Amino acid sequence: MRRIFGIELRRSNAPAVAALLIAAGVAGLALGGNLRLTEWHIFAYVHSSALFLLLPLALAGGAVLGRREKRTRAAELFASTGRPNAQRLLPGLLALGVAVAVAHLVVFAGGAIWFLATGSYTSAVTVLLPLTGVLVLAGGAWTGLAAGRAWSSPLVPPLVAVLGLLLQFGFSELRPPGEPTYLANLSMLAQPPSHAWEAITGRALLGYAVLGAGLIGTGFLLAAARSWLPRVAAVVLLGVAGTVAAVVPGKAADTHYRVDAAAQKLVCADGVPQVCVTAAHAKLLDEAAPQVRAALTLLAKLPGAPTRAEEWRSDRVYRPGDSDWSVTGTSRPAPGTVNFDLGLEGGKLGPALTEYVVLGAGTMWNGCPGGQDLVAAHAVGAWLMGREELTGVDDSLGYFPELKQQVAPTVRALRALPEKEQVRRVAAVRDASLACQEDLLPILTGRASS
Repeated sequence: MRRIFGIELRRSNAPAVAALLIAAGVAGLALGGNLRLTEWHIFAYVHSSALFLLLPLALAGGAVLGRREKRTRAAELFASTGRPNAQRLLPGLLALGVAVAVAHLVVFAGGAIWFLATGSYTSAVTVLLPLTGVLVLAGGAWTGLAAGRAWSSPLVPPLVAVLGLLLQFGFSELRPPGEPTYLANLSMLAQPPSHAWEAITGRALLGYAVLGAGLIGTGFLLAAARSWLPRVAAVVLLGVAGTVAAVVPGKAADTHYRVDAAAQKLVCADGVPQVCVTAAHAKLLDEAAPQVRAALTLLAKLPGAPTRAEEWRSDRVYRPGDSDWSVTGTSRPAPGTVNFDLGLEGGKLGPALTEYVVLGAGTMWNGCPGGQDLVAAHAVGAWLMGREELTGVDDSLGYFPELKQQVAPTVRALRALPEKEQVRRVAAVRDASLACQEDLLPILTGRASS
């Protein structure tokens, strides 16, 4: 069997298809900005989403091989042997399937080795994502081979590739109005994980695997078929697998992703005040800790200041369209602790981490329902920083120029007061924000009703 398998590899275009898929997979990572490889779950998503383009390539590669067999009458030569048709086909199908599988896994393995070598967060269960992708690619290659064996026209490879793209777009639209587009995380139209600690669920993996198994069964039946019955069965199988793949994962982000508790585990820097980040961002701890400690030093101007800082976490994943999730989804900080956001830009720390921490006197990520009083939050942050405004912070206040213009005058008016009164008002804003009070600006300006 090993000798036959080797012969099939050499006579087929499997090595060429594998090389093409590896190149396309790396290009997909580059276009997704993930050659920096900073977050494990985001990397796994971008790698799997490349199947949107890899599947049509696998279909076309299989069709090229099928055309060649038909034009050279290799199929007739194989048919002259005394073995059943399915048994004669199996070595060639396996050679092609193994080639595309290795190509897909090689790209993922390269990223995984990088993560392991750099000490970044990794999760073994995430390996199931590219393994299910292997089924999709192998099934696509087999289906393309069957199409090429049926029609020898040179138009077949590009046509099956285009059909593969169109089917993915069509499947992605099988959803109720207003719901995000999903196809078991196959299509680039699918919603990516919003945070580094959001991992794909078992339901989504199951839908992904069912789709791949359906493609494999369809390709095998079509390639081996000599009558109409197995061809009809192949079409039915593909329809059932596609329907299951669209239904099983669910229609919302909270059914496609789950909270990875291991990725949320806190990793703390040595020294005091204590600064902790999630395991998913542990590589950034040494760089982030000095900036966060600078913010804690500024917050120490206030009575009852926090002595510990933790990167914010949530007990639920983000659902697209939930505008209040950034506050309601955040876990409430423990007494004496300030929650903060790293403010990442392209997987790296932004230039204004200290400013982000002092927003609202350290209460921006306090887990309260409702909106934040951004004018008051920016004003007290600027006061703590010794400035009139926080120019490095890029948040939603930038969309409201009329509100942003109120920050500097508010800070100047605050500084005109006696120092003790300044401290009292800023502390009062902090305490009111921690108590989830939304209207904070009157407290800072002294216009609050007594």
